[in-house]
Parts: sequence; structure tokens; C-alpha cells
Amino acid sequence: MPSDPPPEPPAAGAPQPPVRGLDDLYDIARIADRLGVEHATIRVWLSRKVPWLPPPDGRLNGGAVWRATTLEGIELRRERGRPGRKPKFIPAPSAADVPRTGAIPVVPMPTGARSGS
Repeated sequence: MPSDPPPEPPAAGAPQPPVRGLDDLYDIARIADRLGVEHATIRVWLSRKVPWLPPPDGRLNGGAVWRATTLEGIELRRERGRPGRKPKFIPAPSAADVPRTGAIPVVPMPTGARSGS
């Protein structure tokens, strides 16, 4: 039986077929490299459920994995800074904290009004 010749590589500029199989998967290490952060940072973001990082599509050997299509545009959605930090709470001033600018005016009671009954 004659064997088929090997397929020719695609010409330069030709559209590439979509990536399939394990090359389509991103683990924590691969996402960290893509975003330029430490692996532990990705784990923290997952535990804090930052809104711009989608939940994993599955697990492989006990680790989280995502499809490449799930992570499309993640660099644009990513919020810089320390995710998960809540803004510092500053309470509104209460009446006791508001400085007084003068004496409290005394309002006379109208005649004929009784107090305390």
C-alpha cells in the first residue's frame, strides 16, 4: 500500500485552524504567564472571585483549567490594583461630631402651653 504524503504546512497569511485539544486549555501557570503575575496571585483572585476572571471550565489533575475561548479579552477586562480590597469605610459625621458655630437659640414656649402632662 502506498502511504499518503505528509500534509503541507499552511501558506503564510493563510487562516490558521482553531486550536483544539490540550493547547486550547489554560492552567493557572499559563494564565499567570499571560497576565505577567505570580501563580499565587491567580489563586487569590480565584478565591476572592474577582468579577473579571471567569470561573474555571473544569479541573485537570486537580487543578483549574480554562478554555482559550473563555479567556478571550481577559487583558482588557482585567482591573489593575489589588482586587478584592474594599474601599476604606468613612462614616458620615453624626450630629455630635458637627462643630457648633454659636449658642443654641432658646425658643420660648407659647403662652397657655403646658409642659409635661
